[in-house]
Amino acid sequence: MPAPFIGITVNRHYGTDRYWLPAAYCRCVIRAGGIPLLLPPAAEGEERRLLSRLNGLILSGGGDLAPLFFGEEPQQGLGEVDPERDRWEMALAREALRLDLPLLGICRGLQLLNATAGGGIIQHLCGPQYLQHHQKAPRSCVSHTILIRPSTRLADLAGLSGGGVVAVNSFHHQAASAPAPGFVVSATAADGVIEALESSLHRFAVAVQWHPETLDHPLSIALFEALINEASRV
Repeated sequence: MPAPFIGITVNRHYGTDRYWLPAAYCRCVIRAGGIPLLLPPAAEGEERRLLSRLNGLILSGGGDLAPLFFGEEPQQGLGEVDPERDRWEMALAREALRLDLPLLGICRGLQLLNATAGGGIIQHLCGPQYLQHHQKAPRSCVSHTILIRPSTRLADLAGLSGGGVVAVNSFHHQAASAPAPGFVVSATAADGVIEALESSLHRFAVAVQWHPETLDHPLSIALFEALINEASRV
């Protein structure tokens, strides 16, 4: 069976007019048996033609979502936004869900997927009720624990069918406030922040708030392998 093609969304640096993506995403896709293809923003309507040629999609991490894309006004604490990227990735996410294309959202990717499907977004995690969600440690280090809920796809991937605790890294200040219709919360942090979502309507639409591409532990490997396994059937 040929290796599946996995599209990965990218960041943009306006000062140098360059697109970029941490190499760890591509390494994880290759290690799991896929072929990574980078997806910079394209013209409206191109998402259909593009995704018809791909076997899976990764919505990568990056900057904040522009609030007008999920029906809100910008609040204090909002960081740099890229409306063109938001528009493009929301179009990709909608089309991937329509096609039932295997999809993995990472950090910003969780927030974007949730907003695209009709869920809410916390624009800025601020206050003593929250843990430190933007760690002051290398990306390869874990920072806080998450509670994985039983009887979820994530629990199966973690080898914790009855649920359990796993340590993850953390590099975000936005989060999902409530799951979109058709999605369930599969993990939370100790402060209640949503750490993973998965669709109950699609064969593989999973999103995590941490960065598995930079963590060398079994759940990280399992997430990418599950994506590639599902994509191989497309």
